[in-house]
Amino acid sequence: MKGRIGVIADTHGDLDAWESALALWGPVDLVVHAGDVLKAWRSRPPKNGGKSALAAKINTCAAPVLIARGNCDDESDDSLLEWPVVEPFLFLWWEGRLVLVNHGSDFSEVREKALAWGADLVITGHTHVGSLVREGKAIFLNPGSASLPMGRDPASAALMDGEGIRIMTLGKELLHFEPW
Repeated sequence: MKGRIGVIADTHGDLDAWESALALWGPVDLVVHAGDVLKAWRSRPPKNGGKSALAAKINTCAAPVLIARGNCDDESDDSLLEWPVVEPFLFLWWEGRLVLVNHGSDFSEVREKALAWGADLVITGHTHVGSLVREGKAIFLNPGSASLPMGRDPASAALMDGEGIRIMTLGKELLHFEPW
């Protein structure tokens, strides 16, 4: 698969976050969601129709959507999504690179397996903090949270293309860039 991939995590039922990420990416060939898709965050009420509204928008996405199950994703919500939710690891081959996707609830396990399996790119979520780190040949990408950022950075998502990987705020400010 070639082209542009939008990467998002931790939307937690926030339709505005999804729509902002789509606007940020522009046309993409694939969307990778690193989990915690529909369930609202603990005591925070859902926005703009909650999980049903977000599921409907994800289902009508112009690009295919690959989803790795997050710790807040409930199997009972799977029926709302037309795209399959994969666990524990989602694999894809992109631009000659082995990409491993997992929500990242147990990052030590994800890191260990990714390095053992020779992954070129590892996509996780869970922490709600964007990061882009190289370790050996592997690049570890966490796009941050599109709806509930933690730490110093605002809500964010990532875009991968032939040049490299960008983590950007939903307001289109570049936070991190890693060339291939």
